Parts: sequence; C-alpha cells; structure tokens
Amino acid sequence: MNKRWAALALAVVGIASPALAAAEADAATVEAGKALYSKKCAACHGADGVAKPAGKGSANFNDPAWQTKATDDAISDVITNGKNKMPKTAKLTAEQVHSLVVYVRTLSAK
Repeated sequence: MNKRWAALALAVVGIASPALAAAEADAATVEAGKALYSKKCAACHGADGVAKPAGKGSANFNDPAWQTKATDDAISDVITNGKNKMPKTAKLTAEQVHSLVVYVRTLSAK
C-alpha cells in the first residue's frame, strides 16, 4: 500500500471510530434508560409511556406535542425533584437521570 492510501485509511478510521463509539454509547444509554424506566417508572407511566391509572394526570410521553414542548432539562428536573404525585428520585446519579431522559425520548409516537 502506498503512503497516500495508508494515510487515507488512517483518516477514515480516525473519523469513523468516534462516530461508531458515539452510536454505541447512545445505544448503551438507551438500554440503561430502558432498564431503569422498567424498574422505576413503568408502574405509573406505563411501559409504552402512556400513564396508567396510578399515574393519572402525568404526561403522555408518546404525545408529539409533549415531546416537542418538554425540554431535556425539564424532564431531568421532574425526575430528580418530583412533581405532583411523583416523588423525588434524588438517589439517582446524573448518568442515570440522563439515560432516563434519553429513553423517554424514544417513546415518542412515530
């Protein structure tokens, strides 16, 4: 392989690796959020993001209007500090809260 092709190959690997790592990290974040959501949130908010009777009055995470209106910071704040019937979940780490926000975003109706 000549030097030009070797340099091009290294450049492509250098560009692709961060993108692949980011995609894997996002998938890992979604999976972590899904596991946490199933354990801590689904009982009231429903597995599909539609509130169950116990979560009556909470947002429908499938609603495109809600998804557009709710900011990640606002979702994080409610997860951390609670709202109405929802208790504080201050024992969650920032990483766990972030993974929940990322997962809630996947519940949007398509």
